[in-house]
Amino acid sequence: MIDPRPAPSAAILDGFLAGHVAAGTFPGASYLVADAHRVVAEGALGDAVREPEAIRATTATVYDLASLTKPLATALCAVRLAAAGRLRLEDRVRRHLPEWRTGDARDGLTLLDLLTHRSGLAAWDPLYLHAQDAAGRIARLRALPPAHAPLLGVTYSCPNYILLGLALERASGTGLGELFDHLVRRPLGGPDILYRPPAAIRARVAATERGNARERQLAGAAGENYNAWRTGMIRGEVHDNNAHTMGGVAGNAGLFGTARGVAAVASAFLEDGAGLLRESERALFAHDFTPGLGQSRGVGFQIARTPGSAAGGSLSEDSFGHTGFTGTSLWVDPRARRIFILLTNRVHPRFRDDDMNAVRREFHALAAGV
Repeated sequence: MIDPRPAPSAAILDGFLAGHVAAGTFPGASYLVADAHRVVAEGALGDAVREPEAIRATTATVYDLASLTKPLATALCAVRLAAAGRLRLEDRVRRHLPEWRTGDARDGLTLLDLLTHRSGLAAWDPLYLHAQDAAGRIARLRALPPAHAPLLGVTYSCPNYILLGLALERASGTGLGELFDHLVRRPLGGPDILYRPPAAIRARVAATERGNARERQLAGAAGENYNAWRTGMIRGEVHDNNAHTMGGVAGNAGLFGTARGVAAVASAFLEDGAGLLRESERALFAHDFTPGLGQSRGVGFQIARTPGSAAGGSLSEDSFGHTGFTGTSLWVDPRARRIFILLTNRVHPRFRDDDMNAVRREFHALAAGV
């Protein structure tokens, strides 16, 4: 567990991030650098909300973690369920979702193929335009043309984790939100990381985008007759519309958390596994399951040796991490035994197509020296 005592200031990180706030890259940020037991550097700056009112960001600000949900909730729950004998990562998807029958090589997809993005499933699809319930969404995923045949490449894919989340629910008989709470959050003492923020903490939640303007653009002509697009400022509910239309809980997105909340879960990937993971289980997140496929992927995470990764050259090549569309990032360096977290709401009040990975690489270069 992360030591809750205040961390020393890191003026160099504050200055770097303040420059990006001033330039408009993002309205605000919260960051944390920690080892397995203590905070090394921590800070917050800028605004958690710009519209319709200005609210300053603090270290207690809760961010929409977006795709950090994939490793911190879905992948971690999958490994915990496997450790409990409720499933095997090598199980075929159709063992838990018998309706997954495609009539091609995807019939043989395993949970591990989904976890490591080697399944060949499409990178993204607005499932809510085609189906409202789980059965309909599985049918839509079956019908989507694959990006490539399984095991012949890596395509980072939200459908992988949407399907995986549904499989975990079926295997456990428990909703994914409850599963995360039972297997991860409660054993860690209830840190500030959860699905569907309750009203009691919504005053601390950073805002994201006004409506789903960017996702509506991505949906293209298919979304023109969809009459359920959100139009107001999104705050306190998940930005990703696939997750939102699944009740705010999905395998690809839906988690909210503070930097300390993220660090509490990320500590599971270091040293003693924070009581959640044995050494053999921790190794799954850093092991390269996709050699020669263009990206190095462990369970849930990208590995830093992947060309162009957000880790940059300052973290060891064995580091592993993930980013989120809303402007979030988590990287774990097992050699340095360090956790690097940068949370922003770069889509607020509207999406900007800035190179966030360049920002993350420079952040890591500076943070590695703290």
